[in-house]
Amino acid sequence: MIVGSILALTSVIIGAISQILLKTAANTKRDTFLKKFLNFTVIAAYAMMFGSSLCSMFALRHLELNLMPVFQATSFFWVLILSHFILKEKIMKRNVVGICIIFFGIIIYLL
Repeated sequence: MIVGSILALTSVIIGAISQILLKTAANTKRDTFLKKFLNFTVIAAYAMMFGSSLCSMFALRHLELNLMPVFQATSFFWVLILSHFILKEKIMKRNVVGICIIFFGIIIYLL
């Protein structure tokens, strides 16, 4: 169970990092339409998403299926935190309220 939890959390964090990379790539100006999609940042982000999917599959070998959505729901928290520290985005009150609602939902689900 612990191995599955670690793999599931790793999967979610890798997915959040890949989303930050994709947002960084989207904010970068490129000369041509093709260069928007064929650059290192975008390819690395999609490779990380693939790796995240693999981690999720391996996590499911050690976890019950009903626990995986709990870990996936925490991705909103990780994206918010990473975008604050990496992209220097401000955390707004409505973001905090949304994250609190998600965590209360997780707690209710686990009870």
